Amino acid sequence: MFHVEQSDQSFNFLEHFKYGAQKLGLSFSDEVLGRFGLYYDELCRWDRSINLTGLRTDMDRTVLLFVDSLAGHLALGNKLDARIVDIGTGGGFPGIPLKLSLPALDVMLMEPRSNKTAFLHNVIGKLELPKTSVLQVRLEDFDSTVLDDEKCDFALCKGVNVDHILPNMDRILKKNGKLVVFRSKNIDNHSRLNGMEVFVELSYELPFGYGNRVLSVLKYAP
Repeated sequence: MFHVEQSDQSFNFLEHFKYGAQKLGLSFSDEVLGRFGLYYDELCRWDRSINLTGLRTDMDRTVLLFVDSLAGHLALGNKLDARIVDIGTGGGFPGIPLKLSLPALDVMLMEPRSNKTAFLHNVIGKLELPKTSVLQVRLEDFDSTVLDDEKCDFALCKGVNVDHILPNMDRILKKNGKLVVFRSKNIDNHSRLNGMEVFVELSYELPFGYGNRVLSVLKYAP
């Protein structure tokens, strides 16, 4: 069992996290919850020195990072062993929470900033995550000669300007792959999707009054 230390003893991360996960129809074993708790503790510790998240309250981190990331389940469907890339992952969101909850995933975490990739390497080691790699690169600088069968089934981005990544999706996403964008509202301008189109948009509600969110799932236009 992983040992969990709270960043603030007055705030019970696991209690709030479990409630939020249940609202999305998810529940986890004590072992997996222990890993989430360790991840949260490491994030809070590093966040104090290198500003990983830009968030300042335990509840914000719990809901806006950990619980919100779990909503990616809705877009993955039954592809529980998919190869995914998390573009601009920052502190590992949504990639690491999805890996913890779906251990068969093959996860690439793409992040250009060295202080954040140092955190990612650290937490991957502490969580003992197989099939999880870190790419310290921007998407537009990623090697575009990768063969299609080595590319990803899903690309996910959370808190990233999608206009900057759409022109470069062919560098890393399979021709039949999908881009999953975490958003606060539906896409209203479908003319700016750079060769992609909306496949489906999935709405969900965050707990504790944090409001509605949507996953915009895009695919290449025929």
